[in-house]
Amino acid sequence: MFVFGRPENPGDPRRSRRRLWLIALVVAAAAGAGLYGYLRSTEPTGYTCAVVFSSGDEAARQRALELCHRKQRDLARRAPISSRGPIGYEGTAAIMHDAVSRSSGCPTLADPSCHGSRPTRAATAADVAAAERALAQAGLADSVVRVARPDDPAPDGALVYALRMGDGCVVGYLDVGRGDGDHLVGGLLPNGQCLAS
Repeated sequence: MFVFGRPENPGDPRRSRRRLWLIALVVAAAAGAGLYGYLRSTEPTGYTCAVVFSSGDEAARQRALELCHRKQRDLARRAPISSRGPIGYEGTAAIMHDAVSRSSGCPTLADPSCHGSRPTRAATAADVAAAERALAQAGLADSVVRVARPDDPAPDGALVYALRMGDGCVVGYLDVGRGDGDHLVGGLLPNGQCLAS
């Protein structure tokens, strides 16, 4: 799945054409691999979801679109970040994902047994406790970990983790079992926290 936001400064029209070509290339490659690409424009909110999934799998398409919409609703509610904090967000996100992934039975991101045909399962309280321990051992004891809720930028049943850094947050998720996940970097939510409720 790819999410494209509206550019803040449209600038060079060639960049916009390049982005459209990139989207077309990704969709064409997916179609050539026996997958189907679906583009959905939601101009009033300023983003587009490009979702790639197995042809005929309507349930997978719906899950991917709902996840895209959850992420965009979450990002739209976040304040801007004024301070990047003492360490980089992307580096922290990678450390967090590695720690949480190892705690769920995936030794490394490159381990092929953690992807593909391995089934995803809903996270449990034991998964949350293991992830909390792993993040504390990685020096990130202030992290929050929980099973995804409907207002989190994550699929249902995923393990969600977040860490506040300055006035910004790293928020990520992991599908337990398969090891798939993603993260976002954004400001605080209106409640002053990294996660809602």
